[in-house]
Amino acid sequence: YFDRVGQISVAFPHIFVVIMKRQEDILTKLLLQNNDDWEIDRVTCDDSADEIHITLKYRHDTIHVDGKGFPISDFRHKRSWRHLDMWQYKTILEARARRYRDGDGIKSVPVPWVMPNSRLSWLMEKNGRNITVHQESDKDCTSSSPVL
Repeated sequence: YFDRVGQISVAFPHIFVVIMKRQEDILTKLLLQNNDDWEIDRVTCDDSADEIHITLKYRHDTIHVDGKGFPISDFRHKRSWRHLDMWQYKTILEARARRYRDGDGIKSVPVPWVMPNSRLSWLMEKNGRNITVHQESDKDCTSSSPVL
């Protein structure tokens, strides 16, 4: 479990281990599971809108596509994607997609947390489908409101 100062505590039979982690590392692992190519650059909390904006940046100077390495040519404009809520706040991921030159053309590399052309993170899409399926399966029940 996580405590308030950013420690991860793991309980084993008769052993209690505390591993110190930075809050950024914890957020990165929660948001970008199994992806070490991106990192959190900035976190902005807008209390008036109940939103958290998390700006992500690519960690490397090169891109690997089909086993070949390419230098980053530039970045596309900043885009945003809706992600799963954190606490009571709506969470927005923001980043600039990488581009590279291949022959005569410039190609964009999609970001790993979304499906192509989506404005939702894949975790948000997965969660949304689960809610829809659950609401559909609840139609025959006597309850008048869907369970969320």
